[in-house]
Amino acid sequence: MDVLVTKHAIHRFRERLFDYSSSEKEIEIQLIKVAEEGKQVYDRPSSSKECFEVKYKDLSIVLVKKRQHIVVLTCLGNSSYRKWVKHQTRYNRLSGRILYPVYKSGRGYNGSYF
Repeated sequence: MDVLVTKHAIHRFRERLFDYSSSEKEIEIQLIKVAEEGKQVYDRPSSSKECFEVKYKDLSIVLVKKRQHIVVLTCLGNSSYRKWVKHQTRYNRLSGRILYPVYKSGRGYNGSYF
C-alpha cells in the first residue's frame, strides 16, 4: 500500500516534537515508517470506520486506510508532549494552539489583560 503524508501532519510533527531543523522529506520518511511499522492503538471516530491511531517508538499518528492508500492525517506527538498538553488545565486551548489564561469568570480573554 502507498503511504501519503499530509502537509498538516508534517506541520504538527514540527510543532509537537519541536523539530524545526529537519527537512520535510526527512519528516515524511519518519511518518511513513510509523505508519508502516506502528501498532494500531485506538480506533478514531470517522464515518468510514477506517481511521486509527498508530504508535511506533513513542510517536503517535492518526491515519486513514483507503482502498490502495494509507493517508497520515496528523501527528499527535510523543508521550511526554501528550502528557504535558493533558495537564494544561489553567489555560483554554484555542485554534492555532495559542494559550490564553483562564480568568475567575471561567472565560478566556475578556478584552483586557490588565
